[in-house]
Amino acid sequence: SDRALVALDEFALRSVPDTHYAWAERNTAPRVPSDERQRTRLNGFLTVDLHRGLTGVQFRSRGKTGDVVFVVVLTVLRYVQQGCHWITLILDNARTHRHAMEVAARELLSEIAELAHWPDLKATTVEFLHTPPYSPALNPAEYLIHWVRQETLYHLPCTFTLQEKADRVRHHLAQAPPFTPEQMQKLLRHIYKLPKDKTVKW
Repeated sequence: SDRALVALDEFALRSVPDTHYAWAERNTAPRVPSDERQRTRLNGFLTVDLHRGLTGVQFRSRGKTGDVVFVVVLTVLRYVQQGCHWITLILDNARTHRHAMEVAARELLSEIAELAHWPDLKATTVEFLHTPPYSPALNPAEYLIHWVRQETLYHLPCTFTLQEKADRVRHHLAQAPPFTPEQMQKLLRHIYKLPKDKTVKW
C-alpha cells in the first residue's frame, strides 16, 4: 500500500525511581524532600505502524517541539523511502504536538525535498490526527508504551543507567513487533468502540 497510518507517543526514562509518595499523619502533608533535581531523564518517542504492527523508537534528551519535529520528519522520510505517498500520524493533544510542530515539520520536509531533489517527497501528503485531551486510551501507541514498560523496564536493577535502559528498549523492539497485524486489528477495533469526543476524526 502507498498509505501509512502511524501512531506516535512519548514516554520518559528516569535515572532513579520516582519518590512522590510518603506516609504522613492524617490531615498533614508529607515532609519528604523532592529528588526531582537529582534525576536525569531521556524522552522516548515511540511510533507504531497500525497496518503492520512495526515499531520505531527514538530517544532525545528533551521533549520540546523541535524534538517532536525531528522524530516526525524521520518517520515521514522512512515511509517515503518505502514508497508511501500518504502518511497519517496520530498524536495526542500535548502542547508540543500542536500547530507550531506541524508547521515546522512541513517546512523542514519541504526544505529536504528541495535540497535533495526528491520528487516523491514533494508529492507526499502528510496529515495529523489528534486525539481529544485526556484520552490516552484512544492513542494506539499508548498500549505499546504500556507493553514496553511491562516487558522491558519493570523490575530492572537500580544500577541500570539511562543509556542501558534505552538500549534495552531498542533491543526488545528490534527482536520482533510486540503486536502481530491481527493483534493490531483487534486493538483498533477495541479503540474504535470506546466513547470518543465529537471533535476527533477517525
